[in-house]
Amino acid sequence: MSLLLPHDDNGDPIAALGFDYRGAQSIAVTSLSRRNIAPMNTDIELVTIIATGACHFEVGDASVTAEVASSPFLYPGVYVDIPVRRGESHIAFISAGTDCTAYLMGRV
Repeated sequence: MSLLLPHDDNGDPIAALGFDYRGAQSIAVTSLSRRNIAPMNTDIELVTIIATGACHFEVGDASVTAEVASSPFLYPGVYVDIPVRRGESHIAFISAGTDCTAYLMGRV
C-alpha cells in the first residue's frame, strides 16, 4: 500500500507531520508581548500557529518577546508552520490592533 503525500506548487512532496497528542496551547494576545507559559516539548519539530486577530510573533527561549516594529506579522485566520530549532521553546505574540487569541499546535 502506498501513501501519497500532498504536493507544493512546484510538485515536490510535502512530508506530513501529525499533531502533538498533548493538544494546543492558547495565548491571549494584547498590546504587551506575551508568550506560552509552558515550554514546548523537546520532541516538537514544527509548530503551527494561527490567531483570531492581526498580531506579530517571535520564536525563541523562555525570554523571547515580540515587537510590533520588528517581529513577523501574522494575518488573522491564516495557519503558519514554523520549524522549531534547538533551544527554541516559546513563541511570543503582540497585538497589531485589537486583542485576540493565538493558538500553538505542536507537530511531531
